[in-house]
Amino acid sequence: MLNNFRNLNSLYRSLGAHWLIFRLAYALRMRTGFIRKQIPSYNWQDRPLETWLKKGIPSQPEAYAQWRRQHSPGFFFEPFRPERSDERSSRHVVEGPDGSPWDPQFAVAEAERVLNGELKYFAHKFVKTGFPPDWHRDPVSGIKLDARKHWSEISNEGEVDIKFIWEASRFSMVYTLVRAYASTREERFAEAFWELVQAWAEANPPNTGPNWMDGQEAALRLMAWTFGFYAFMDLPSTTPERIAQFTVMVAVHAERIYKNIGYAISTRSNHTISEAFGLWLAGILFPELKDAEKYFGFGCKLLEQEAAAQIFPDGTYSMYALNYHRFILHLYFYAIRLGELNGSPFSEALKGRVARSVDYLSQLIDPETGHVPVYGSNDGALVLPLNNCDFTDYRPLLQLGSYLMKKELLFSPGPWDEDIFWLCSAYPLSRWETAKRSARRAGVRENIQTSFYHGGTQLLRGANNTA
Repeated sequence: MLNNFRNLNSLYRSLGAHWLIFRLAYALRMRTGFIRKQIPSYNWQDRPLETWLKKGIPSQPEAYAQWRRQHSPGFFFEPFRPERSDERSSRHVVEGPDGSPWDPQFAVAEAERVLNGELKYFAHKFVKTGFPPDWHRDPVSGIKLDARKHWSEISNEGEVDIKFIWEASRFSMVYTLVRAYASTREERFAEAFWELVQAWAEANPPNTGPNWMDGQEAALRLMAWTFGFYAFMDLPSTTPERIAQFTVMVAVHAERIYKNIGYAISTRSNHTISEAFGLWLAGILFPELKDAEKYFGFGCKLLEQEAAAQIFPDGTYSMYALNYHRFILHLYFYAIRLGELNGSPFSEALKGRVARSVDYLSQLIDPETGHVPVYGSNDGALVLPLNNCDFTDYRPLLQLGSYLMKKELLFSPGPWDEDIFWLCSAYPLSRWETAKRSARRAGVRENIQTSFYHGGTQLLRGANNTA
């Protein structure tokens, strides 16, 4: 009892009364089951599409699909079209540039493994999961969690590491399927996307089972799903019924995040940013939802707030972990670009913090390997896998960030350019001509900085090494 009191006193002194009161109240909601009344379990068919849409939006699948295609907000690229289509668009149609410095067959080979029942776990190792996978089973230990319980009744402690359950449900394989389709134009990759999404829905009713436990996981799933949805929207496999059900799934995920985002805010971490991003994403891409403005506005406000709070003035990150720094930068890059495309830019203050993060990491990276120091926690997260590079290679992140924030390129041509192709090809630059590359590519660190006071980072440089 005395130790518990001392722990509470320590938490009060370090985190404040407001934080402590919230967390105690949250623990009470969990223990009493009150949270199950606030965020109840139900079946997908209990709340059909019309219950989520604003007045005047058609809800019958055929009519809604037509409305959706006509009023779809801007995305990074135009949806893929069947090869026989003669339609033309002023927006970027995804076709790999001639002479691109990456091998498109790499993604095709990985997509074949996905179709054969193998998924890449933690951006590193392929694991046999089956197709579709068992969404509630850890494929390494073989342990399976109860999928019938409300998410609040499932413990994330014990024999199983919950991240091995959640990993498949992040849907990182979607980016691989999209990249493979771009190279081959084979409909089976689009069909695989829809089969996986439908299988997940059947196995994971709203707020039931382990894959609803964490709002961050819901946000990352939304990010991957919408990337695939926009890519495959105009293909034969994307039927009106699938479009209608998909929008319901987006709405359910957004509501799940919103109703429990107080917990993410209390963590003051990447979870706060990712859940804010998930709400913002649902709001900006699905404005037909009744709560779209609420999600967009709250998510935007929180993204702005957390950029100021978590990214220090010198570009360092409050979690003191480079992999988590990459994690949040991918979300901010994604949001900044998508916001620009839809006439909803973020503040210069936010973009300034993000740009300084790019500058900070450019001081740490080995430009020959893309490696950065092994610094801080690393759970294997890579939330935007749009290239052939290794998990330890930070060149894709910095090449994208430098181009997006400054229209400059840090590195000479290589597979780390592919992220720019997917997110930024609408920019009117002849990107793939080596002669037009920024002069900065010859040296990443033109403006050498060795001290980052706010993040507690000091660099020592020798002729051939850095510490």
